[in-house]
Amino acid sequence: MQSLRKFVLAFALYVALVIDGSLALFLHQFFELGNAACLVMPIGVMLLALFDDLNDKEIWLALGAGVVSDLYFWGIIGVYTVILPLLSWLLQKSARFLPEVFWARMLAVILAVVVMSTYNWLILSVVGMITVSLRNFLISLLPTLGWALLFAAITYPIWASLARNYPFMVNFDNYH
Repeated sequence: MQSLRKFVLAFALYVALVIDGSLALFLHQFFELGNAACLVMPIGVMLLALFDDLNDKEIWLALGAGVVSDLYFWGIIGVYTVILPLLSWLLQKSARFLPEVFWARMLAVILAVVVMSTYNWLILSVVGMITVSLRNFLISLLPTLGWALLFAAITYPIWASLARNYPFMVNFDNYH
């Protein structure tokens, strides 16, 4: 049972991915009002990177979460596979300089959501999967940031507890 503790964060991110898809399905009328995106799982990856900035194995967790997320939502490996590990690495590096308070982490998550949304729009526009103008993208960014702030604030204590009690791939037998 002790060996399963190392994978609690991976399971939690999978649950967040399922919740992300379920919210997108059941609350789509609210998301469509401003063309907002539901980003529960990516926000989890971002918060984990901010809480546990010394665990480089979480970058690999972000890569795995990106692959699973891409396959779940798009059916191809691509956008999240690149941006989630990159954001995880950047947030881990910046977390060392940020104060460990709620509002500083919320600001970092909001900036990361802007970067991720811009990257998603740019890549999907270039490959021709979407035809959204820059103006419409910028208009949809505000509701996406609102939802992201709401999801980050609601799930903040959950990710904090998981990162503190179940760090990814850390063997607790070394501490007994």
